[in-house]
Amino acid sequence: MMGGLDEAMTDMNGAGTLAKQEKSRAHRWHARVVTMASLAVCAVSMSCASRVRAPGDWFDAPNVVEPITLDGDFGDWYGITPLLQQRDASPIVAVSAVDSPHYLYLSLSFRDSVNLQAMPGTLHLLFRTGAAGGAGHAVYGVNDVDFAVDFSRLDKVQAGPRGAGMAVRVATEQGLGEFRSPYDLDVAALPSWEADRFEVRIARAPRGWLGHTEHIVHITPVFVTTDSVVHRSPTMPYRLRTVTSTAPRPRIDTIFAPSPGALRVAQWNVSEGSFRKPEMHARLLAAVMPDVVMLDEVYEQVTADSLRRFFDLPALRALGPWQFVLGGSGGRQRTVVAARRRAVRPVESMAAMRYIDGSLDSLRRITPPAGHRLIDIEEAAQISSVGAWVDVHGTETMFVPLDLQSGGYAGSVHDNLRVLQVEAIRRYIRAEIAQRGDFPLVVGGDFNAVGSFRSVRSLIPEPTEHPSLRLAQVLRLAEQSMVTWQSVEAAQFSPGQLDLTLFRGFNQNGGFVFTTEDLSDRLLAKLRMTRETSASVSDHLIVVTDLVR
Repeated sequence: MMGGLDEAMTDMNGAGTLAKQEKSRAHRWHARVVTMASLAVCAVSMSCASRVRAPGDWFDAPNVVEPITLDGDFGDWYGITPLLQQRDASPIVAVSAVDSPHYLYLSLSFRDSVNLQAMPGTLHLLFRTGAAGGAGHAVYGVNDVDFAVDFSRLDKVQAGPRGAGMAVRVATEQGLGEFRSPYDLDVAALPSWEADRFEVRIARAPRGWLGHTEHIVHITPVFVTTDSVVHRSPTMPYRLRTVTSTAPRPRIDTIFAPSPGALRVAQWNVSEGSFRKPEMHARLLAAVMPDVVMLDEVYEQVTADSLRRFFDLPALRALGPWQFVLGGSGGRQRTVVAARRRAVRPVESMAAMRYIDGSLDSLRRITPPAGHRLIDIEEAAQISSVGAWVDVHGTETMFVPLDLQSGGYAGSVHDNLRVLQVEAIRRYIRAEIAQRGDFPLVVGGDFNAVGSFRSVRSLIPEPTEHPSLRLAQVLRLAEQSMVTWQSVEAAQFSPGQLDLTLFRGFNQNGGFVFTTEDLSDRLLAKLRMTRETSASVSDHLIVVTDLVR
């Protein structure tokens, strides 16, 4: 096994060592595995939308093009002159901006790798616009501030100490006001994991805080550490090139079936609580017409009989007969692989998956006592994953859904658990390779990669090592982003890319991220759903990937 337990534990022994030794390596790895970004961008580009479509096209794309695809890759930013470049001690080293009628986009470059929503301090982006309904106030020595977007808010601190989440705040005479939801301005930033560069979007409508005309916005980055050290960067004037659009954004009117011969894989965190009443889950899954389904966060008490009843619900039964494999480990959150009109059987060695012997004990020795309870829970639950063989055109293909530990930041006990979980899964897979030889493989699920990128990277061998996995590139149906998680109710955190699908032995020829929020009124009526249906069922979106041999 590449790296193995010794490598994982070496990383853990210096909680912040990886970031120092591998500054922005996560970004480079992410860029290397983004092999189909041009296809993904085509999915929502005007040129793709204007040509004649046939069954198997990615989807009926809206006739709108944003200048930036929010994907954590930065090809869109080439040629855009930075507003700010600085070499002093400030954590921020460069800022670029570009706008559309719907969004202001920012590229933020940091001196060191950080988790944007969990830093040892807060980055306040102070905005002076004259459009937020007030005359502006002084904040951190910056005059006439109207509002701020806070990254790594400190009203709810996590161990470290680190901030937790994002917020929008209006300037008042006393400084910045109450912490408001980032969803008020549709704030999102990618990548969700540790990096030294991020792309951010901030909506210009409906509140119009950035102005409804082409005018100058002044932006001042101020970083305040947890021990109150203030780093204020120069104020940057940015002239908006476009007029704010208050028109409703385009919606999708049709979802096309996969092209002939393609395998459509739907991966979804179903939210354990709501899946106890799964009728709407069945209808949402049926809407994307999958051949193979990979579910995670299925509630612990689920039985084979209850899953048979689920796949026999009218919406799914109409697609054909289903077979499935239910994982035997993971505690209160289990995983499932199901396929229609295909033979499915468990990978016997992966029916119930366990941590590598001694790995949790090693982690406990280097973890502060406050984190031991979490390790104890994992010791009882073991790994939320399972392996299944699915017949794909006569070739047995391994499918591995997973649900990794949530929360934390790079170097935290949560992040270290994610690494150990993936190291164990990888060992199981490699044992099957050693026994059977090469085979096609699909791994997908809720990676919860809000800390480091290590849990994803350890599944992607170096180019010299065969076989390799590639990261599927899929965009939201009606917006140019790779966001797969959002929750207005859990509004402390902004939307992110938590759910990923990796594959080998295939090529990707389509895919999308599905939510009813992106559907037209006509299509919603046809499906007998509302725009809020997806959000009422799960805070994770369905990740759909079309694969061909």
